[in-house]
Amino acid sequence: MVFVGRNPGLVTTWAVLLFCLGAGISREAAGQPESFQAFPQSFAQPLSEPRESLAGEHAAQELRRALTNEDYNIRVGELRFQTQARLGAAYTDNVFSSGTDKKDDFIINPEIDLAALLPIGHFNSLRLSVGLGYEYFTKNHSLNGDAPLVSPDSELAFYLFVGDFRIKIHDKFTYQQTLTFDQQVPNQTRFYNFNDVARFDRLNNFAGATVDWDLNKVILTGSYDHENFTSTTERFKYLDRASELFGLTGNYLLGDRTRTGLEGTGSYNNFDTETTLNDNWRGRGGPFFEAKLPKGIVARAGGGYELARFDSTAAPGNNFSDYYVYGRLSQETKWFTHSLGAGHETLPGDNANNLRTTYVRYSIITDVVKNISLEGYGSVNISREFGGTFEEKYNDYVAGCHVGYQFHKHFRAGVGYEFFYKDSEFSDRTFHRNLVSLDLTFRY
Repeated sequence: MVFVGRNPGLVTTWAVLLFCLGAGISREAAGQPESFQAFPQSFAQPLSEPRESLAGEHAAQELRRALTNEDYNIRVGELRFQTQARLGAAYTDNVFSSGTDKKDDFIINPEIDLAALLPIGHFNSLRLSVGLGYEYFTKNHSLNGDAPLVSPDSELAFYLFVGDFRIKIHDKFTYQQTLTFDQQVPNQTRFYNFNDVARFDRLNNFAGATVDWDLNKVILTGSYDHENFTSTTERFKYLDRASELFGLTGNYLLGDRTRTGLEGTGSYNNFDTETTLNDNWRGRGGPFFEAKLPKGIVARAGGGYELARFDSTAAPGNNFSDYYVYGRLSQETKWFTHSLGAGHETLPGDNANNLRTTYVRYSIITDVVKNISLEGYGSVNISREFGGTFEEKYNDYVAGCHVGYQFHKHFRAGVGYEFFYKDSEFSDRTFHRNLVSLDLTFRY
């Protein structure tokens, strides 16, 4: 992509951004890099002893063993397949997320998932996972689509080990048509801040690579993604964009249970039309610290400086410079696994150029009862959208639970409930929604 034409001044600001990247830019806005979601097993060894390289033969064998240990029920030569079918049913009392005209609906949601794995040589592998489904609304037929949906978990990934480098090349893709199941859950950053929405057809694709460079006490991770977001719903065409996303993290291992370093992210976002949102670049960077504590606790905290700069077509008041900060605690015990996170950050908005939010999130899951899994989660977000002609202050609250029961080696049933409440400064944008769901999964 060529960043010229609309605003020559972006050349200078891109130089600043690249400098920030060199200082250690990570991907906290979208979650940590996949490679360092948790400590590698080899971190358990004292650093006075040689640990296994993240990019060495042992690591390659461990990754291949983890992938091949999944239940692939069909094999054609070296190619392995895993299949799963799910039938979901749900009831919501506010299908359009409306504060003034609530309508309920029953939704039938069948889905078929396919995973395939192809080992390449002794160490490398190609993996495909794709989920195809459909949402049928029994009362509000205008929400029914004419094409299958593609699950957000769909991905084509190639794992490659070269010397001291571990490389993942991937293409993640999704196609969705409504917002019924697009509410916030513990692993999401936020939800779409829209009201009175019927169809919102959208295709989102990320293509890029993540590279880990293992230098023993220092581990460097760099990433790049090209994102294409396209909506075929006229109301949301202003969201169509192409984005370049960069990440860089420097990890220094202080011991067998702690590490610190610098992290940050950078992006350039180019919108097809600038009727609502404007072209911009964003960057953030700062230090982090992570430690494995007694009793299975992992703690991570980080923070630093973030900024955004918009091109000349944007109105005044869009550029910002602010701080970001986050903290996360997770614990895995004999009885349950839970996590608590909190933070403050500024993200791209949906109705305006920026969304500033302060959040707290908690989740817990246990399978202490044989064949039964119990899950609960909740979150609070205090947010403000600003930049452009739209501005809104609002809080949103989520609380939910899910119970799963494995009643046969191939069948699993589940029931869930979620309550969502948005409290806006505008009365017509304040609403709540109840969602009750049932699901039956067959996995061969």
